[in-house]
Amino acid sequence: MTFRTRLALFLVAILIAVQALTAGLVYGVTRRALIDEGRRQLDIASGAFARQLDDLSARVASSVQVLSLDFALRSAIAQRDRDTVLSALRNHGRRVGATQMLLVGLDGRVEADTAGRFAQGTPFPYADLVARAPQQPASAVVAANGHASWMVVVPVFAPDLVGFIAAAIPVDDALLAKLQAQSALPKEVELAARDGGRWRTIAHGSGEGALTPALAAHGDTLPTSPELATLDGREYVVQAVALDHSRDSPAVAAVLGYSVDAALQPYRAVAIAWAGLLGFGLAVGLAGAWLIARGVSRPVERLAASARRIESGDYAPVDAPARDDEIGALAAAFDSMTQAIREREAHIVHQATHDPVTGLANRSAAEASIQRALDDAGGEAALLMIGLERAPAIVKTLGHGVGDRLMHDVGQRLRAPAGAALIARVTDSQFAVFLPNASHRDVHHLALRLIDVLSDPYREAELRLDLAPAVGIALSPLHGRDAATLLRRADVALIAALGADEPVAVYDAATDPHRPERLSLMGDLQRALGGDSLALHYQPKLHLASGRIDGAEGLVRWSHPDRGPLAPDLFIGLAEETGNIRRLTRWVLDAGIAQASRWQAAGHAVRVAINVSARDLEDTELPRRIAALLATHQVPAERIVLEITESALMRDPDAALPVLHRLADAGIALSIDDFGVGQSSFAYLRRLPVRELKIDRAFVAPLAQSREDRMIVKSIVELAHALGYHVTAEGVEDPTALDYLAGIGCDHAQGFLIARPMNAAAFDAFVATRAVGASA
Repeated sequence: MTFRTRLALFLVAILIAVQALTAGLVYGVTRRALIDEGRRQLDIASGAFARQLDDLSARVASSVQVLSLDFALRSAIAQRDRDTVLSALRNHGRRVGATQMLLVGLDGRVEADTAGRFAQGTPFPYADLVARAPQQPASAVVAANGHASWMVVVPVFAPDLVGFIAAAIPVDDALLAKLQAQSALPKEVELAARDGGRWRTIAHGSGEGALTPALAAHGDTLPTSPELATLDGREYVVQAVALDHSRDSPAVAAVLGYSVDAALQPYRAVAIAWAGLLGFGLAVGLAGAWLIARGVSRPVERLAASARRIESGDYAPVDAPARDDEIGALAAAFDSMTQAIREREAHIVHQATHDPVTGLANRSAAEASIQRALDDAGGEAALLMIGLERAPAIVKTLGHGVGDRLMHDVGQRLRAPAGAALIARVTDSQFAVFLPNASHRDVHHLALRLIDVLSDPYREAELRLDLAPAVGIALSPLHGRDAATLLRRADVALIAALGADEPVAVYDAATDPHRPERLSLMGDLQRALGGDSLALHYQPKLHLASGRIDGAEGLVRWSHPDRGPLAPDLFIGLAEETGNIRRLTRWVLDAGIAQASRWQAAGHAVRVAINVSARDLEDTELPRRIAALLATHQVPAERIVLEITESALMRDPDAALPVLHRLADAGIALSIDDFGVGQSSFAYLRRLPVRELKIDRAFVAPLAQSREDRMIVKSIVELAHALGYHVTAEGVEDPTALDYLAGIGCDHAQGFLIARPMNAAAFDAFVATRAVGASA
């Protein structure tokens, strides 16, 4: 046996022994730690499971108590109206998730059962719950016919005790799985009940439900503290939790199991990796032994290897020991040559990938870096495109010298807020900042900081140049999964930001101006605002007390010359996004006030309601414009109502409030549109100079069928009247709803039942068939 063979075998034997000993120690320590962790988890999980059932009991008892206080139900119980009682119990049972609702008399006999399992007069099987119920709601787990339920019993007083309501909520596989999803319960959770002295599984969660049968095969008792057990060849830490049950029901317990085998499963991959590492170590050991056995490596071979590395682009220093002979001189020459080549190539690469003015990465380098980051990290990322709207004009006016110094200054300003993020100059007047693993909130915050640092004017000698910065944002993977797409869509978002009031915009595919149809529609809308393809239609408002039509809501319509009538949602949203909404509002105000003037001249005192947007409420000139239109058309301010949605008010209330107060001071009535589906409250609305609330159609449309919606609408009307508001219900589509609104004192109604929106001529013909009121 040669020296090289003996050395190789020795190194391999040592490596195998060390790895085997280490693997055994790690496995033993890991297994003991997992068993201890299983015991700890079961201790926590047992308490959590009991608390979850207690919370379930409390919620159901509270809900059933609410039902027991229902006047109609108590009356039905007192009057022995069994059908009404059954109907109420079924409805409430569906809401609380009960499969069975019972009415139990004072004599302990069932008087009504929604599930039909107990005939009338049958004794209620859980008398101990009925006995405890008069003091406080009684609840317990009951088991019967291989199923378990949580039985809750509450008393009914009218005003004396007249009976008891019992609700049975199934404790089944679905409920256990739900409880597992809501807390840190182990995968193996089962519900077991005693059956003839032995425990049997009656429900299980997401596990296989095999714990209880395996435990029952080893004895008639369940472990009440965490114990290690081997069941069907697998190791578990098992604990049983006794549940509060009715004395008339078999005992019920929750069995929780922590699988040691499953906990060890993730470590099997480590074991496989360990085996691979061992094999790799063996190979390295053999190679090392062979190299050591050969003696000292020859310097010429190392120099040859260095030459090959240089050929492939690797300019690492030559791996050769320092020597005083010719070989040492050759190694030093190699080192000098490698360093010179590395420096020259780095300079060339830098010039090819960086902007010479700012020193930042150029577009091609940025795109490559972004793509690598997306491929490596994945997840959420963001690309911010920063544009300087006035940079081209500055270059054209003052020349490229000033422009280059300006761009260098901008690049320096971006470094502080961007931090370690990639910064690049992608065009003459645009910069990009790429943020991997960034949340949407962080991205928006950084965009605002970039706007802040670029809002200070650039100063040079006597020059003071405003840059007008804007930021467009594209998010990955939402807006694209590759660098080229993100750059293009961030450009699109930047274009939107440069043309908007807000200097920050996020890419929106629905408003992408580079889609041909959107580009065409944007131009068509601008032409329509100056032409005659827009029209205002009017939907009548019925004064319920008098039965007269005394108002109308003006709704804009667009008949496109090529595409025909367009839905308002198509072009109103487009107007919002392109900054044309204020022009559209001015057109609607002019058309609506002009029509109000014509109706006034014809002797029809019709109030015209006109919608305004959130952007309009930020326009401090809006009150002056409306006053000028009223004066031009000689229309009193009380003939105009401005409708504002709750969301528009809540967008920027500090900016909207001064405008609203100026409008109210001018005598213009304000109405809250779509009331009930926004975020405001009566307490907040009291700060606003509002005269009318329009109840959203979501509450009005189902009035004929929904008792809850009728109560909501009635409450809104009563509270609004108490606060001094008029109330209009929109979306009225059936006579029953209209009669109900009239009966509760609602002021006005609007909807298809009364009339659909129509042009002015059709409105005049419609009103001619009815009496027109003097005012609202």
